[in-house]
Amino acid sequence: MYAVIDCGTTNTRVYILNNENQMVGQAARKVGVRDTSMTGSKDALRNGLREAILEAIEKSGAKTKDIKYAIASGMITSEIGLMEIPHLVAPAGIRELAENVKIVSGREIISLDIPIMFIRGIRNNYGDNATLTEIDDVDFMRGEEAQVIGILDEYRIKEPVNILVLSSHSKMIHVNGDGKVEASMTTLSGQLFEAVINQTNVGKSLVPCDGEESGGYTFEEIVTFAGRCVRTKGLVRCFMIPRFMQVLLKSDYMERRGFVDASIAVDDMNAIRSFDLKYNGGAYILFGPESRCKLYSYLLKKEYGENAKIVSVFDKEKLAELTVRGGVKIADLYRQLSEKGGIDHV
Repeated sequence: MYAVIDCGTTNTRVYILNNENQMVGQAARKVGVRDTSMTGSKDALRNGLREAILEAIEKSGAKTKDIKYAIASGMITSEIGLMEIPHLVAPAGIRELAENVKIVSGREIISLDIPIMFIRGIRNNYGDNATLTEIDDVDFMRGEEAQVIGILDEYRIKEPVNILVLSSHSKMIHVNGDGKVEASMTTLSGQLFEAVINQTNVGKSLVPCDGEESGGYTFEEIVTFAGRCVRTKGLVRCFMIPRFMQVLLKSDYMERRGFVDASIAVDDMNAIRSFDLKYNGGAYILFGPESRCKLYSYLLKKEYGENAKIVSVFDKEKLAELTVRGGVKIADLYRQLSEKGGIDHV
Protein backbone atom coordinates (compact mmCIF):
# COMPACT_ATOMS: atom_id res chain seq x y z
CA MET A 1 0.00 0.00 0.00
CA TYR A 2 1.10 3.57 -0.49
CA ALA A 3 -0.02 7.15 0.04
CA VAL A 4 -0.49 10.05 -2.37
CA ILE A 5 -0.11 13.57 -0.96
CA ASP A 6 -1.59 16.60 -2.73
CA CYS A 7 -0.43 19.71 -0.89
CA GLY A 8 -1.80 23.02 -2.10
CA THR A 9 -1.88 26.63 -1.04
CA THR A 10 -4.82 26.27 1.35
CA ASN A 11 -5.66 22.54 1.52
CA THR A 12 -3.79 19.27 1.86
CA ARG A 13 -5.28 15.92 0.85
CA VAL A 14 -3.97 12.41 1.42
CA TYR A 15 -5.12 9.25 -0.37
CA ILE A 16 -4.25 5.64 0.50
CA LEU A 17 -4.09 3.15 -2.38
CA ASN A 18 -3.78 -0.61 -2.21
CA ASN A 19 -1.45 -2.63 -4.44
CA GLU A 20 -4.11 -2.68 -7.20
CA ASN A 21 -4.12 1.15 -7.22
CA GLN A 22 -7.60 1.25 -5.66
CA MET A 23 -8.30 4.14 -3.30
CA VAL A 24 -9.09 2.66 0.11
CA GLY A 25 -8.78 5.66 2.39
CA GLN A 26 -8.47 9.42 2.31
CA ALA A 27 -8.34 12.45 4.57
CA ALA A 28 -7.86 16.20 4.24
CA ARG A 29 -6.89 19.20 6.30
CA LYS A 30 -7.51 22.88 5.61
CA VAL A 31 -3.83 23.65 5.82
CA GLY A 32 -1.29 24.52 3.14
CA VAL A 33 1.69 26.71 2.40
CA ARG A 34 -0.44 29.81 2.99
CA ASP A 35 -0.22 28.96 6.69
CA THR A 36 3.58 28.98 6.42
CA SER A 37 3.63 32.33 4.64
CA MET A 38 1.21 33.88 7.15
CA THR A 39 2.78 32.52 10.35
CA GLY A 40 6.42 32.19 9.34
CA SER A 41 6.39 28.65 10.75
CA LYS A 42 6.05 25.29 9.02
CA ASP A 43 4.56 23.61 12.09
CA ALA A 44 0.92 23.97 10.99
CA LEU A 45 1.63 22.37 7.62
CA ARG A 46 3.84 19.66 9.10
CA ASN A 47 1.34 18.74 11.82
CA GLY A 48 -1.67 18.98 9.48
CA LEU A 49 -0.05 16.68 6.92
CA ARG A 50 0.93 14.16 9.58
CA GLU A 51 -2.61 14.13 10.98
CA ALA A 52 -4.10 13.68 7.51
CA ILE A 53 -1.78 10.77 6.71
CA LEU A 54 -2.58 8.98 9.96
CA GLU A 55 -6.33 9.53 9.53
CA ALA A 56 -6.27 8.28 5.93
CA ILE A 57 -4.32 5.19 7.00
CA GLU A 58 -6.81 4.50 9.79
CA LYS A 59 -9.77 4.84 7.40
CA SER A 60 -8.12 2.34 5.05
CA GLY A 61 -7.93 -0.23 7.83
CA ALA A 62 -4.16 -0.45 7.46
CA LYS A 63 -1.28 0.33 9.80
CA THR A 64 1.50 2.85 9.25
CA LYS A 65 3.97 0.01 8.74
CA ASP A 66 1.86 -1.20 5.77
CA ILE A 67 2.58 2.00 3.79
CA LYS A 68 5.65 1.37 1.63
CA TYR A 69 6.06 4.97 0.53
CA ALA A 70 4.24 8.24 -0.15
CA ILE A 71 4.11 10.20 -3.42
CA ALA A 72 4.01 13.96 -2.85
CA SER A 73 3.38 16.79 -5.26
CA GLY A 74 2.30 20.40 -5.04
CA MET A 75 3.41 23.36 -2.98
CA ILE A 76 5.05 21.03 -0.46
CA THR A 77 8.22 21.28 -2.61
CA SER A 78 8.23 25.10 -2.61
CA GLU A 79 10.36 27.34 -0.40
CA ILE A 80 7.38 27.67 1.96
CA GLY A 81 6.63 23.93 1.89
CA LEU A 82 8.39 21.12 3.75
CA MET A 83 11.07 20.18 1.21
CA GLU A 84 12.22 22.80 -1.27
CA ILE A 85 13.18 21.26 -4.61
CA PRO A 86 14.08 23.32 -7.71
CA HIS A 87 11.68 23.29 -10.65
CA LEU A 88 12.37 21.41 -13.84
CA VAL A 89 12.68 23.69 -16.86
CA ALA A 90 10.01 23.27 -19.56
CA PRO A 91 9.41 21.46 -21.78
CA ALA A 92 9.01 18.55 -19.42
CA GLY A 93 6.79 15.46 -19.51
CA ILE A 94 6.33 12.26 -17.57
CA ARG A 95 9.84 10.95 -18.28
CA GLU A 96 11.55 14.12 -17.09
CA LEU A 97 9.34 14.17 -13.99
CA ALA A 98 10.11 10.50 -13.21
CA GLU A 99 13.83 10.93 -13.77
CA ASN A 100 13.95 13.81 -11.31
CA VAL A 101 11.93 12.41 -8.42
CA LYS A 102 13.57 13.02 -5.04
CA ILE A 103 13.18 10.49 -2.21
CA VAL A 104 13.49 11.63 1.41
CA SER A 105 12.93 9.90 4.73
CA GLY A 106 9.52 10.76 6.14
CA ARG A 107 10.97 10.80 9.63
CA GLU A 108 12.96 13.89 8.68
CA ILE A 109 9.86 15.67 7.41
CA ILE A 110 6.83 14.54 9.42
CA SER A 111 8.18 12.10 12.02
CA LEU A 112 6.74 9.05 10.27
CA ASP A 113 8.73 6.07 9.00
CA ILE A 114 7.42 6.39 5.44
CA PRO A 115 9.78 7.28 2.57
CA ILE A 116 8.40 10.25 0.62
CA MET A 117 8.81 10.47 -3.16
CA PHE A 118 8.69 14.18 -4.06
CA ILE A 119 7.67 15.19 -7.60
CA ARG A 120 9.26 18.39 -8.88
CA GLY A 121 7.34 21.29 -10.27
CA ILE A 122 7.96 22.79 -13.71
CA ARG A 123 8.86 26.37 -14.66
CA ASN A 124 8.82 28.16 -17.97
CA ASN A 125 12.03 28.41 -19.98
CA TYR A 126 12.57 32.17 -19.96
CA GLY A 127 16.32 32.08 -20.47
CA ASP A 128 19.18 32.93 -18.16
CA ASN A 129 19.49 36.15 -16.19
CA ALA A 130 15.87 37.15 -16.85
CA THR A 131 14.62 40.55 -15.68
CA LEU A 132 11.21 42.22 -15.60
CA THR A 133 11.66 42.68 -19.33
CA GLU A 134 10.86 38.96 -19.71
CA ILE A 135 8.10 38.92 -17.06
CA ASP A 136 5.43 37.93 -19.59
CA ASP A 137 7.21 34.58 -20.01
CA VAL A 138 7.88 33.93 -16.33
CA ASP A 139 5.70 31.33 -14.60
CA PHE A 140 5.87 28.05 -12.72
CA MET A 141 3.73 25.25 -11.30
CA ARG A 142 3.82 22.82 -8.42
CA GLY A 143 1.18 20.11 -8.33
CA GLU A 144 -0.51 20.81 -11.64
CA GLU A 145 2.18 18.76 -13.44
CA ALA A 146 0.81 15.60 -11.75
CA GLN A 147 -2.75 16.60 -12.68
CA VAL A 148 -1.63 17.11 -16.28
CA ILE A 149 -0.14 13.60 -16.44
CA GLY A 150 -3.41 12.20 -15.06
CA ILE A 151 -5.49 14.16 -17.60
CA LEU A 152 -3.32 13.12 -20.56
CA ASP A 153 -3.59 9.47 -19.48
CA GLU A 154 -7.36 9.64 -18.94
CA TYR A 155 -8.21 11.29 -22.26
CA ARG A 156 -5.40 9.71 -24.34
CA ILE A 157 -4.45 13.13 -25.68
CA LYS A 158 -1.87 13.13 -28.48
CA GLU A 159 -2.40 16.63 -29.89
CA PRO A 160 -1.41 20.01 -28.42
CA VAL A 161 -3.93 21.16 -25.83
CA ASN A 162 -4.39 23.97 -23.30
CA ILE A 163 -5.44 22.89 -19.81
CA LEU A 164 -7.01 25.49 -17.52
CA VAL A 165 -6.77 24.54 -13.84
CA LEU A 166 -9.24 26.53 -11.70
CA SER A 167 -8.36 26.38 -8.02
CA SER A 168 -6.76 28.87 -5.63
CA HIS A 169 -5.11 30.15 -8.79
CA SER A 170 -6.18 30.06 -12.42
CA LYS A 171 -3.41 28.38 -14.38
CA MET A 172 -3.34 27.95 -18.16
CA ILE A 173 -0.97 25.14 -19.20
CA HIS A 174 0.10 24.39 -22.75
CA VAL A 175 0.91 20.75 -23.47
CA ASN A 176 2.72 20.21 -26.78
CA GLY A 177 2.30 17.36 -29.25
CA ASP A 178 4.95 15.30 -27.40
CA GLY A 179 2.83 15.34 -24.25
CA LYS A 180 5.19 17.74 -22.47
CA VAL A 181 4.33 20.88 -20.53
CA GLU A 182 5.61 23.69 -22.73
CA ALA A 183 4.59 26.72 -20.64
CA SER A 184 2.07 28.06 -18.13
CA MET A 185 0.50 31.34 -17.07
CA THR A 186 -1.01 31.92 -13.63
CA THR A 187 -3.34 34.45 -11.99
CA LEU A 188 -4.41 34.75 -8.35
CA SER A 189 -8.12 34.53 -9.12
CA GLY A 190 -9.27 31.89 -6.60
CA GLN A 191 -7.46 33.47 -3.67
CA LEU A 192 -8.62 36.90 -4.77
CA PHE A 193 -12.25 35.81 -4.54
CA GLU A 194 -11.65 34.37 -1.05
CA ALA A 195 -9.92 37.57 0.05
CA VAL A 196 -12.81 39.75 -1.11
CA ILE A 197 -15.25 37.58 0.88
CA ASN A 198 -13.19 37.20 4.03
CA GLN A 199 -11.02 40.29 4.23
CA THR A 200 -13.13 43.21 2.93
CA ASN A 201 -16.36 44.96 3.91
CA VAL A 202 -17.85 43.71 0.65
CA GLY A 203 -17.77 40.17 2.04
CA LYS A 204 -21.04 40.54 3.94
CA SER A 205 -22.79 41.23 0.64
CA LEU A 206 -21.61 37.87 -0.67
CA VAL A 207 -23.10 35.58 1.98
CA PRO A 208 -26.75 34.48 2.43
CA CYS A 209 -29.06 37.18 3.79
CA ASP A 210 -32.65 36.44 4.87
CA GLY A 211 -35.55 38.21 3.21
CA GLU A 212 -33.86 39.27 0.01
CA GLU A 213 -35.66 39.19 -3.31
CA SER A 214 -33.80 38.23 -6.45
CA GLY A 215 -33.24 40.90 -9.07
CA GLY A 216 -34.16 38.32 -11.69
CA TYR A 217 -30.85 38.50 -13.55
CA THR A 218 -29.85 35.63 -15.79
CA PHE A 219 -26.35 34.11 -15.80
CA GLU A 220 -25.69 35.68 -19.21
CA GLU A 221 -26.81 39.14 -18.04
CA ILE A 222 -24.59 39.07 -14.97
CA VAL A 223 -21.57 38.03 -17.05
CA THR A 224 -22.32 40.76 -19.60
CA PHE A 225 -22.68 43.48 -16.95
CA ALA A 226 -19.52 42.33 -15.17
CA GLY A 227 -17.59 42.28 -18.45
CA ARG A 228 -18.69 45.82 -19.26
CA CYS A 229 -17.65 47.01 -15.81
CA VAL A 230 -14.22 45.35 -16.03
CA ARG A 231 -13.55 46.87 -19.45
CA THR A 232 -14.76 50.40 -18.69
CA LYS A 233 -14.12 50.83 -14.95
CA GLY A 234 -11.51 48.22 -14.05
CA LEU A 235 -11.55 45.13 -11.84
CA VAL A 236 -11.11 47.01 -8.54
CA ARG A 237 -14.28 49.03 -9.13
CA CYS A 238 -16.14 45.76 -9.82
CA PHE A 239 -15.46 44.55 -6.30
CA MET A 240 -17.55 47.45 -4.94
CA ILE A 241 -20.57 46.66 -7.11
CA PRO A 242 -22.03 43.96 -4.78
CA ARG A 243 -22.37 46.58 -2.02
CA PHE A 244 -24.31 48.85 -4.34
CA MET A 245 -26.40 45.90 -5.55
CA GLN A 246 -27.33 44.98 -1.98
CA VAL A 247 -27.95 48.46 -0.59
CA LEU A 248 -29.35 50.32 -3.59
CA LEU A 249 -30.73 47.66 -5.94
CA LYS A 250 -32.86 44.53 -5.68
CA SER A 251 -30.61 41.46 -5.72
CA ASP A 252 -29.78 38.30 -3.76
CA TYR A 253 -26.39 37.08 -2.63
CA MET A 254 -26.05 34.52 -5.44
CA GLU A 255 -26.39 37.27 -8.04
CA ARG A 256 -23.81 39.37 -6.21
CA ARG A 257 -21.39 36.45 -5.91
CA GLY A 258 -21.97 35.74 -9.58
CA PHE A 259 -21.00 39.30 -10.41
CA VAL A 260 -17.69 39.03 -8.54
CA ASP A 261 -16.99 35.59 -10.04
CA ALA A 262 -17.70 36.88 -13.53
CA SER A 263 -15.60 40.03 -13.04
CA ILE A 264 -12.54 37.98 -12.04
CA ALA A 265 -13.11 35.54 -14.90
CA VAL A 266 -13.45 38.34 -17.47
CA ASP A 267 -10.20 39.82 -16.18
CA ASP A 268 -8.59 36.35 -16.37
CA MET A 269 -9.55 36.24 -20.04
CA ASN A 270 -6.96 38.94 -20.70
CA ALA A 271 -4.25 36.57 -19.51
CA ILE A 272 -5.79 33.60 -21.33
CA ARG A 273 -6.07 35.57 -24.57
CA SER A 274 -2.44 36.64 -24.33
CA PHE A 275 -1.31 33.07 -23.57
CA ASP A 276 -3.31 31.68 -26.49
CA LEU A 277 -1.56 34.00 -28.93
CA LYS A 278 1.73 32.22 -28.22
CA TYR A 279 0.50 28.76 -27.19
CA ASN A 280 -2.62 27.85 -29.10
CA GLY A 281 -3.68 24.36 -28.10
CA GLY A 282 -6.65 24.10 -30.43
CA ALA A 283 -8.69 22.58 -27.59
CA TYR A 284 -9.26 23.31 -23.91
CA ILE A 285 -9.68 21.12 -20.86
CA LEU A 286 -11.10 22.93 -17.83
CA PHE A 287 -10.31 21.36 -14.47
CA GLY A 288 -12.05 22.68 -11.33
CA PRO A 289 -15.41 23.38 -9.61
CA GLU A 290 -18.51 23.09 -11.84
CA SER A 291 -19.58 26.72 -11.45
CA ARG A 292 -16.19 28.04 -12.52
CA CYS A 293 -15.92 25.56 -15.40
CA LYS A 294 -19.33 26.77 -16.64
CA LEU A 295 -18.26 30.41 -16.42
CA TYR A 296 -14.90 30.02 -18.17
CA SER A 297 -16.37 27.71 -20.80
CA TYR A 298 -19.00 30.36 -21.56
CA LEU A 299 -16.34 33.07 -21.90
CA LEU A 300 -14.09 30.89 -24.07
CA LYS A 301 -17.00 30.22 -26.44
CA LYS A 302 -17.80 33.93 -26.54
CA GLU A 303 -14.16 34.51 -27.48
CA TYR A 304 -13.57 31.65 -29.94
CA GLY A 305 -17.07 30.66 -31.07
CA GLU A 306 -19.58 27.97 -30.14
CA ASN A 307 -17.52 25.31 -31.94
CA ALA A 308 -14.51 25.75 -29.67
CA LYS A 309 -13.38 22.34 -28.35
CA ILE A 310 -13.86 22.45 -24.59
CA VAL A 311 -14.00 19.60 -22.07
CA SER A 312 -14.87 20.35 -18.44
CA VAL A 313 -13.84 18.08 -15.57
CA PHE A 314 -15.63 19.14 -12.40
CA ASP A 315 -16.72 15.99 -10.59
CA LYS A 316 -14.90 16.08 -7.25
CA GLU A 317 -14.13 12.37 -7.25
CA LYS A 318 -12.85 12.61 -10.82
CA LEU A 319 -10.64 15.58 -9.94
CA ALA A 320 -9.11 13.64 -7.08
CA GLU A 321 -8.74 10.52 -9.20
CA LEU A 322 -6.84 12.34 -11.95
CA THR A 323 -4.49 13.99 -9.45
CA VAL A 324 -3.77 10.62 -7.85
CA ARG A 325 -3.42 8.90 -11.21
CA GLY A 326 -0.82 11.41 -12.38
CA GLY A 327 1.31 10.95 -9.28
CA VAL A 328 1.07 7.18 -9.53
CA LYS A 329 2.03 7.18 -13.24
CA ILE A 330 5.14 9.25 -12.47
CA ALA A 331 6.08 7.01 -9.54
CA ASP A 332 5.54 3.84 -11.61
CA LEU A 333 7.84 5.13 -14.35
CA TYR A 334 10.41 6.13 -11.74
CA ARG A 335 10.46 2.56 -10.43
CA GLN A 336 10.72 1.11 -13.93
CA LEU A 337 13.65 3.37 -14.78
CA SER A 338 15.34 2.57 -11.48
CA GLU A 339 15.02 -1.18 -12.07
CA LYS A 340 16.52 -0.80 -15.53
CA GLY A 341 19.35 1.34 -14.18
CA GLY A 342 18.09 4.31 -16.16
CA ILE A 343 18.41 6.61 -13.15
CA ASP A 344 21.87 6.91 -11.72
CA HIS A 345 21.61 10.02 -9.62
CA VAL A 346 19.11 8.87 -6.97
